[in-house]
Amino acid sequence: MATKTKPQLKVMFKGGDDPSTEQYGDLIDSAFNLTDTTAQTVTSDVTFTGPFEATGGMKTGDVKVLAAGAGQLLTAADSGKTIIFGAAAATLIKLPAPELGMVFNFVTAVTATGDHEIQALTNAHGFLGGVSIVSTAVGESDAFSAAAAGTDDFITMSGTTKGGIAGSGLRIVAILDASAAKCWAVTGTLIGSGTIATPFAAS
Repeated sequence: MATKTKPQLKVMFKGGDDPSTEQYGDLIDSAFNLTDTTAQTVTSDVTFTGPFEATGGMKTGDVKVLAAGAGQLLTAADSGKTIIFGAAAATLIKLPAPELGMVFNFVTAVTATGDHEIQALTNAHGFLGGVSIVSTAVGESDAFSAAAAGTDDFITMSGTTKGGIAGSGLRIVAILDASAAKCWAVTGTLIGSGTIATPFAAS
C-alpha cells in the first residue's frame, strides 16, 4: 500500500472500474484520518479559513543553525523557523525582503565572542520595537527601543553589554508588505553583562 496524489487516485476509481484491494488500500493510506493516533504527514501547504486550535501545542521542527561568518541570508522559506546563533565567533545574518506576517525567532545558543548581527536587507529597511537586556551585573539591566523613524537597520549582540550571552532571544516580524523603513517589529529579551547599551544602530 502507498500514498497517492489526487490525480493518481482519480485514474484508479473511474466509473465502471473494479478497483483492486491494493488500490482501495492506497485510497485509505492517502486520506487524512481524524481518529488515527499515529503520526500523519501532510507534504503540501495547508490553508485554514476558520479558527485553528492545537490543544496539544504546536511543534514545527523547523530550525536553522547559523555558522560563523558573514554573507548569510534568510529567505521567505525560513519564515516561522527558529534561527539559532550556533557559533561564538562573529556571525552576520541578513533578513529577506519583508512580506507581511513573516516571523523569525532568533536564539543565542553559544555566548558571542564576536558580534552576532542581524541586518535588514537594505539601508532603506528598518526596525521598530524594542528589547530588554538582563545584565549579569546587579542593577545594570535596561531596555532599549529602535529609532521611532525606523532608521535602525542593524541589531548587534556583542556577548557583553549589548546582549548575546547564551539564552538571548529575539522575535522579528514583518509588519509591512513593502521594502521601507518601519517594516520589521522587534521584541525580545537579551542576556548581557556590565553596563548595558543599545543593540540597535543604523550602520
